[in-house]
Amino acid sequence: MPWSSDHKQATRARIVDAASPALRSRGVEGVGVAEVMKAAGLTHGGFYAHFGSKEELVSEAIAHAAAQTRARLSDVAAKAPAGRKLPAVAEAYLGRQHSEHPEWGCPIAALGSELARGAGPAREAAGVAVRELLAWLELQAADLPRAERRRHAAGALATMVGAITVARAMGGGADADEYLSQVRRFLRAALDVR
Repeated sequence: MPWSSDHKQATRARIVDAASPALRSRGVEGVGVAEVMKAAGLTHGGFYAHFGSKEELVSEAIAHAAAQTRARLSDVAAKAPAGRKLPAVAEAYLGRQHSEHPEWGCPIAALGSELARGAGPAREAAGVAVRELLAWLELQAADLPRAERRRHAAGALATMVGAITVARAMGGGADADEYLSQVRRFLRAALDVR
């Protein structure tokens, strides 16, 4: 008897759930299909019943990770007062937890430079993730005029992704913490329009 479409969809989601943190942690080339399937509690042979290629899985895992990131940041924004949502989001994004745990962080910071050198569905998914996050960041500065809102969102995104990348390259620890602290101060000043 064939599996129901609900079962197949749930299994596919389990595979994406297993792939997403692994890809963010070790990169596209550092993660194999067999490893992802094992982490999902499935056999390697079942992969192609759900995905046409590893590239297709990577695309879905990026979209999944991007949605997780926006959900976490949405919680932060919801608690911030009007006019302070974008700075609050930047503070949260630039935290030690995000820096030290790429497996649960933003896929743009974790995979952006790797995917930018590629082509195909994974790169397209990364582009969509960037555009969606940028549009979401603009909404967090809704109290500003449109041009200023776009400028603040663009500057905040570039600074946040770059800072997490640099802090990770520093290897964590006190130096990385101090660096992120300096970047948070910079962004607070840059985004303070009151």
